[in-house]
Amino acid sequence: MRLAVLAVWFAAASLGAQAQPSAVTRAVEIEQAGRWRDAIVAWRSVIDGGDAGQGVLGLERVFSQLGQEDSVIVAIDTLIPRQPDNRILRGVQLRTLRALGREQSVREAFAAWVKAVPGDVAPYKEYAMQLISDTRTALADSVLQGGVAALGGSKPLLVELAQLQVALGRWGRGAALWRDVMAAEPYMDQAALFSMYNVPSASRDSVRAALLGTMQAPADAATRKVHGQLELQWGNPREGWRLLSTLTIADSAYDTWSDFAAEAERQQAWLVARDALIRMNIARPAVTIQLRAATAAVSGGEPSSALTILALTRTKTDAATVRSQVLPLEVRALTNLGRAADAEALVAREGGQADALTQRQFAKQIAWGWVRAGEVEKAKAALAGASGDDDEEVSGWIALFEGDLTRARAGLRRPADATPDVVTAMALLGRTRGETGRVAGAAFLALARGDTATAAQRFERAADELGDAAPLLLGYAARLWSQRRNDAQAISIWGRIVNSYPISPEAAESDLEWARTLRRKGDLAGATERFEHLILSFPNSALVPQARRELETLRSGVA
Repeated sequence: MRLAVLAVWFAAASLGAQAQPSAVTRAVEIEQAGRWRDAIVAWRSVIDGGDAGQGVLGLERVFSQLGQEDSVIVAIDTLIPRQPDNRILRGVQLRTLRALGREQSVREAFAAWVKAVPGDVAPYKEYAMQLISDTRTALADSVLQGGVAALGGSKPLLVELAQLQVALGRWGRGAALWRDVMAAEPYMDQAALFSMYNVPSASRDSVRAALLGTMQAPADAATRKVHGQLELQWGNPREGWRLLSTLTIADSAYDTWSDFAAEAERQQAWLVARDALIRMNIARPAVTIQLRAATAAVSGGEPSSALTILALTRTKTDAATVRSQVLPLEVRALTNLGRAADAEALVAREGGQADALTQRQFAKQIAWGWVRAGEVEKAKAALAGASGDDDEEVSGWIALFEGDLTRARAGLRRPADATPDVVTAMALLGRTRGETGRVAGAAFLALARGDTATAAQRFERAADELGDAAPLLLGYAARLWSQRRNDAQAISIWGRIVNSYPISPEAAESDLEWARTLRRKGDLAGATERFEHLILSFPNSALVPQARRELETLRSGVA
């Protein structure tokens, strides 16, 4: 309650009589010092000086500290007959009577306020919001409906009606009302966002429907701002950015884009953060934004776009910034693309002035680039240039390529990025107890070099080498054959997994992918058989709900 009182207090100057700044300042200082008795005298002096609103708010806080809330009523009963339309006095009266549990007096005070200012929305707004904050939604609804009838319409009370619907858990209806609020008052977007921040998952579609609007009545800019930021908070950053990207600078969108980008970076939704930062840079070019966009692009797995951004940054900034910030990002982007030779040449050309620590970081990054290209010997040579400051992850990949699974486990314990290749390698290392796996290592090496056919063949052979991880390795092989559209080979391996390793996690996954492939090829009967087999044979699999949905779609004839 104290926070609400303070909020009203700071707004009081426009609602009450002209304050005496020196008297108010003195009263605040005394109150903050905890001199409660002296503060009472000071706030009464403020009232005597002509500012009843701020004076009563001060007395409300002080008497609350002393546990003497009823003493506020004495002052209010004296002041209200002199200023019957003073919203601050009336609000404090309702709030204090509610705190004292005097419900009949609260209703009488509300009725007296309505009678004193016929046709004024203030009594309904104040009382309803106090009730909503107390979660007394039924009474709040009654008050608001009375206000709608008395005022001849709901428009003056839309904010309170929206808050009430949200408090009642009627999220879709609340969102529709908030949309109406923002259509008239766009600056209410932050209040709407805060109100709908905690929409439960089951109710989000109703909120989306309300905020999206229709072809005939599309959402306005304020509504799109709220909807986009909600989608980000709900874990749908790409959809959030799709909505916000339709805004223009004329919609005062820059700050919205900035907030969205910062939150997307915090959530590590890197690619949508990049897109938002690029749009910001178009509107207001800045090197700092370009560098953030490039960083997000590399972190999001699209280093080629980072290089495009950094090429622009080079033309807009000084040499020192290029050396200290642009060059490291370019090296990182090039090595993530497997272009270690280009990164090596760039460092040789421009990195000569870097300190020893930065030189070692460049060497490790270039080694990592050679690892991504599957060039083991060149990776070793680059890593040797790191002045003995070995990089565990790079060494771990080299060990994996060479089939040394023990050293690979040690080096890949804490990978920097959870890329698909890293997840695949970690899954194998966690699944097998084998110390060596030269065929498996050769498969990963072929994969790094982009030779997926050789990688698939070697993963299939590695199943005989590492029996305790056989279904996992076969699953890798089948996935690669499927990506190459070699469906016959993929189906053969899926059949082997389902029949030979029926209790493995890969068995249900194989059945699902087998069914999807048959459906894609037009073999609907075969696809149906595989979906049914998965559901009946692996009832505890997490894939069963997905199989059921796809089977129902198949049976209904929906594409």
